[in-house]
Amino acid sequence: MLRTADNVFSVVLDNSTKTAANLPAVGTVVTDSNLEEGAIVAVDAGMRRMDAAAYGTADRYRIVQGKGTGKQLMISPMITKKSATLSTSKHRVPVQQVSVVGYNGTTGALPAANSTDYFIKIRKNDNDAANRSQPMSLFAGPVRTDATPTQAELAFALRLNGIANFKDEPANNYLTFDVITGATGTATPAGVGTITAVKGSKVLTVTGTTVATTFPVGTAVRLGTTVSSPIFLVTASDNAAKTITLDAPVNASGTFAAGAAQSITAANLAAGACGVVLTGVQADFNVNSFRDYYVNRFTVTFSDVSTLVTTSGARTGSGVWQQVAMDEYMSYGFEGENSMLGVPPRMRDQEVIEGGKYGCIEVSWTESIQGLVSLQGGKGSVLFYVNLDATSGLLGATSTGSKLVTVLGKTAAEVQQ
Repeated sequence: MLRTADNVFSVVLDNSTKTAANLPAVGTVVTDSNLEEGAIVAVDAGMRRMDAAAYGTADRYRIVQGKGTGKQLMISPMITKKSATLSTSKHRVPVQQVSVVGYNGTTGALPAANSTDYFIKIRKNDNDAANRSQPMSLFAGPVRTDATPTQAELAFALRLNGIANFKDEPANNYLTFDVITGATGTATPAGVGTITAVKGSKVLTVTGTTVATTFPVGTAVRLGTTVSSPIFLVTASDNAAKTITLDAPVNASGTFAAGAAQSITAANLAAGACGVVLTGVQADFNVNSFRDYYVNRFTVTFSDVSTLVTTSGARTGSGVWQQVAMDEYMSYGFEGENSMLGVPPRMRDQEVIEGGKYGCIEVSWTESIQGLVSLQGGKGSVLFYVNLDATSGLLGATSTGSKLVTVLGKTAAEVQQ
């Protein structure tokens, strides 16, 4: 996060639906009755609204957020321009960790020794108050191969065991298991029609009537057309019911027109290299309950140390709404909203838009307090989170946040996605 405050910390954020056209006139004293909830402006020492010209000649200023008529304004500390530094952060989406055991779409393979035990060990921290104090270990496996094993058989068994083992653990729903293969597939014909997958279900529905011919038991369905698309073992198919039953539930809903999915014969499946894909899933977040935010990170090891394990690391992102909620939550402690350790805890105000995207301007400074209480300077920080379009991540041209970005001498390109 951008938080760098040892002594003073303040957060202000705008709502992109509040337009600059409704702001009080430049030079007008800003009050709770003339500044809309979610609108944001720069003011001088007398609480008069500033435009870019006034800001350019001012020595000091504040940033103010409207909270609604009859409610106290959120007012930042007084900022001295000559001692303050402005830095910007673009919105960056979070990225989940992906680890692959065996075939990763390019190289690698699972072992296929007969009558051998294999397991995947996952070690991770959980983002909940009960289980995040220390790492915990969970396993997919052990599973034992038979006398004539294939990589696909091992991959499917590890996936099923991992799903079962995680089901009743605190880490449930924090990771997903998928299987991929380099085996050649054939595009689904028009006779199968459109395939529909529903997250959490083992049953695919189709619109065609030749599903049993294309997907007999023992073949595989690839939900996609690339080697990185997940595959599932077909355990039943029914022309009359227009369904395909899989060995495991799918991890994402989707619709696949004819040709957008593939069938893989049992022979191709048995000969193909396979891998097990573990993907982090963003945990549920509630600022008053979790009081923390991060994407899930974990380590993956395999019982056969010669097997390739490939990891693409997670990124927390920047300007993610959960981060903004955390910073907003902490800033209200400076506003006197305490008693958070009570039972039940006292809720703090929240203006952040859940699911929203934000860019950020940080105003930071250090003031000399030597000889008073410290030999070091006192640090201060104001985080101005500007609300972006939830889809495109772009900064609108008419919002109060957009106006303030301009007043502070910054551009949309410095904060938007």
